[in-house]
Amino acid sequence: MNASPVSVSSEPGERILVCGVNWVGDSVMTMPALQAFRAAHPAAHISLLVKPGLMPLWKLHRVPNQIIPLSEGLGGTLRTARRIRGQNFSKAFVLPHSFRSALIPWLAGVPVRVGMPGHWRDFMLTDVVRPAGGPGRDHQAWEYIDLLTPSAKELAFPELVLPEEAVSAAHGRLATLVRPRVALMPGAARGPSKQWPPERFIELGRILSERKKSGIVVLGISREMGLCEKVAHGIGPAALNLAGKTSMPEWIALLKACDLVICNDSGGMHLAAAVGTPLVAVYGMTDPRKTGPIGRVCRIVQYDGPRSRDIGRDSPEARNSLESVSPEQVYGAALECLKP
Repeated sequence: MNASPVSVSSEPGERILVCGVNWVGDSVMTMPALQAFRAAHPAAHISLLVKPGLMPLWKLHRVPNQIIPLSEGLGGTLRTARRIRGQNFSKAFVLPHSFRSALIPWLAGVPVRVGMPGHWRDFMLTDVVRPAGGPGRDHQAWEYIDLLTPSAKELAFPELVLPEEAVSAAHGRLATLVRPRVALMPGAARGPSKQWPPERFIELGRILSERKKSGIVVLGISREMGLCEKVAHGIGPAALNLAGKTSMPEWIALLKACDLVICNDSGGMHLAAAVGTPLVAVYGMTDPRKTGPIGRVCRIVQYDGPRSRDIGRDSPEARNSLESVSPEQVYGAALECLKP
């Protein structure tokens, strides 16, 4: 078993399994590595194993030839392994750090299984890869580069291809909003520890509406509908709430159709960066050097204090750190992004 970065070559037409990560933001952070792998192995057949909820996102990406849904529970693990066993994969790249993600290709009998160490799973991997690290390689996306394409020297921007009908629908939904159009995303799947208070979003929305005459659209997933309605209602008539009213492609198309996105450290942040929309992200105690957006015009506004990688979903310290960021600070970063 290898205990250092390895280069695992692929033959033309080889069948490759990639066990994908479990969150929208993390998924976007794996895209540069997958794009580099595809460039190095254009003839490989790449199948991506992900949770069903992430399949609509990956259907917008050019790398996978096939997307396999990951079934839930122990029974689902066994069913998924049986499904994979019958597809004659020669290699599996395991992107998550979990025990289960390595268990499935091991049970499926995939001959070569490559992944990061930890979680008592090393025995199930034929190649254990430790991140190379070093200057300029703090970002989490480099871990996936080290796993899939260790020879790559830079992070490419994530690439998403949106259906024309989603783009057309997005422009139709935003037709009544004046420009500049600003999307506010007050939610974060991680919870309050990554959420700038809704009152701050409301105050910022009012500032943008009054000073810049901006049209505001509030976006989020279904479980954030109440939060987004609170923000939109607090801002007033200038705000349109579309949270929970769109499919994944439509949500991303709305982000692309805006002139600016203001958000938390969240999956939506990574989606906005992936489609090239300028954005301002509000960070508390998490480290943007590790999980920051990978995009062309991205500004981070963060409190002045200590950072931490291990923060609970509702940490008082993290909430206080976010609350210390003022709407005026975020507005100043917004103006920088909105410059012609």
